[in-house]
Amino acid sequence: MLYEMKKAVQAFHRPGIDTSPWRMVRNVAPYYLPGELKVSSPLTIYWSINSVCNLRCKMCDVGMFNEEGMFFKNLRIDRKLHEVDIEVFKRVVDEVKDDKPFMALNSTEPLMYKPLAEAIAYCTENGLKTGVTTGAYTLPRQAQALAEAGLSRLSVSMDGPPDIHNHIRGRKDSFEQAYAGVEAFAAASRKLGRRPEIYLNCTITNMNHHRLVDFYKAIEPLPVNTINFTYMWFIDPETAAEQNALYGDRYAVSPSCYSEWIDPHAVDIDLLYDQIQQLKDKPKVHFSPLFTREELERYFHSPNEFVNPAGRCLASWFFLQVLADGGVIVYTRCHSKPVGNINDQSIAEIWNGDEMKGWRRFIQNAGKMPMCKRCDLAY
Repeated sequence: MLYEMKKAVQAFHRPGIDTSPWRMVRNVAPYYLPGELKVSSPLTIYWSINSVCNLRCKMCDVGMFNEEGMFFKNLRIDRKLHEVDIEVFKRVVDEVKDDKPFMALNSTEPLMYKPLAEAIAYCTENGLKTGVTTGAYTLPRQAQALAEAGLSRLSVSMDGPPDIHNHIRGRKDSFEQAYAGVEAFAAASRKLGRRPEIYLNCTITNMNHHRLVDFYKAIEPLPVNTINFTYMWFIDPETAAEQNALYGDRYAVSPSCYSEWIDPHAVDIDLLYDQIQQLKDKPKVHFSPLFTREELERYFHSPNEFVNPAGRCLASWFFLQVLADGGVIVYTRCHSKPVGNINDQSIAEIWNGDEMKGWRRFIQNAGKMPMCKRCDLAY
């Protein structure tokens, strides 16, 4: 229980979480109470609003076109362009607006979704907070429209100082575009008298772990609320094999976010730990979570071990994930088995439907699976 309480506190720093402690307690209560109780409405609805991206990130299945990776299968689906129909999106808003979920548009690249400002404005008009997580390449020219639409939280993914970020993202000016976009959105919001939250998210990999302090110095002038450092999610081949030997008939996975560029063993733990120590007390900086040196060693150099064997996955008591084709799954970094589809079901039907209840029963009994070893919801 103590482990789960710590994870709950960390959750308030996640770009896709905006809720109260009371609502979190309300939703998780059925997990601990006897019987199969109905779970209150989701606190967050994550939207993979489309299936395309304009960056070529070296740590991403989509960017590296790793068709066998779980992340690719969940986001790119069948290698075709998919996007949530705006009228379907509005119907969902109409359905859930009284429950006030946070609407988090987090993939594949929301800024490539043409009706994005319309979708956000509709949420704003109906009293729902919104978040957009983006690589921000086209943010400078879209910042005004997002501010006018009433975007509540902008989360921009940046991976290091300009040379590192541009190398990782595969475009020579991606740092400069993201930087200018944050400035433009902040300025446009101020002129409108609005105060949205602005997050910067930096994912730590072997490609940038030695330059985190340089990254902080490069972005320190930006008007942001939180600089959130997270650790690279991946499924290594050994973990995939272990998962499939145990649960392949129901929840099969494949190695994910492993490419010629990604090598967790190449992370210099002493160097990374020193970078973290220099940054952890800086204004606005948050590490999700703040690992000890031993935990960092285990995370990157023993990828087939849990960093902390305690704790459970409670994700499906808090949120659900909508994919670009309308399918609903647990999480883009989880298995691909659907629990419903918004094109022909309501959120209420999916959230407490047979498929979701079956999954909750399973993970409640299992606690965690091998594939959970590097998931930030479980480690």
